[in-house]
Amino acid sequence: MGEDVTRPVTTTRLDGDVGVVTISKPPVNPLSADVCAGLLAAFDEFEGAQTRAVVIAADPATKIWSAGHDIHEIPVDGHDAVTWTTGFERVLQRVRRCPAPVIAMLHSSVWGAACDLAVTCDLATGTPRTTFAITPVKLGISYNTGGMSHFLGALPLHIVKEMVFTGDPLSAEDAERLGLLNRLVPPEELEDVTMDLARTIASRAPLAVTVLKTELRGLTEGAPMSADEFEAIQAVRRAAFMSDDLKEGVTSFFEKRPPVFRGV
Repeated sequence: MGEDVTRPVTTTRLDGDVGVVTISKPPVNPLSADVCAGLLAAFDEFEGAQTRAVVIAADPATKIWSAGHDIHEIPVDGHDAVTWTTGFERVLQRVRRCPAPVIAMLHSSVWGAACDLAVTCDLATGTPRTTFAITPVKLGISYNTGGMSHFLGALPLHIVKEMVFTGDPLSAEDAERLGLLNRLVPPEELEDVTMDLARTIASRAPLAVTVLKTELRGLTEGAPMSADEFEAIQAVRRAAFMSDDLKEGVTSFFEKRPPVFRGV
């Protein structure tokens, strides 16, 4: 069966002072252009309603919370797939600058760019099925510097290195132990626990909460990088996006076979 184009890929609801946006684009809920547009619209709605906490969820009937970037939308012509003005980057910016704390309610596995969204949220809840895999190396994609800084704000350096160098997943148990998950609960308890947490935050003084979120964001921004270092990294990223390895990674994904990377 083909995809139901009439079905909205995001839905929103207000639960008192808590706004909930749910991603629903089966089977893997990619962070595609239409999903990102829906998330941005949700933040417009929630900020207009002056919600005091926001929850980002995904349809619990889907096996994957989100597979990250839609592979169909990744350019193989040398263009950077992740720039400051793309829908996905704009979503991350809205999460960070939303006056209210944002909670990622993660019922299942989180892949690629969806990990960036999850760690950019202020808190995260999950179940034993919640795993995290940062997968650019499996496709030949170079991750952007901003994304790397988000991971460093949520996980120890050597854990981040292992995840990005291997693309292998981090288990829910390890994610809780390392502080990435604020709550690890059985699947049937996830929504209740998450909403209780959101309602507790919403019951606190909103101006104080906003100040605290802003202060913590400023204090945990990535370490300063010189202009020369940034330009050097951008040059290497441009080379990676123009490489044959990127074409091979995307092609092998659609052909459902292991990629053969040659470093060119």
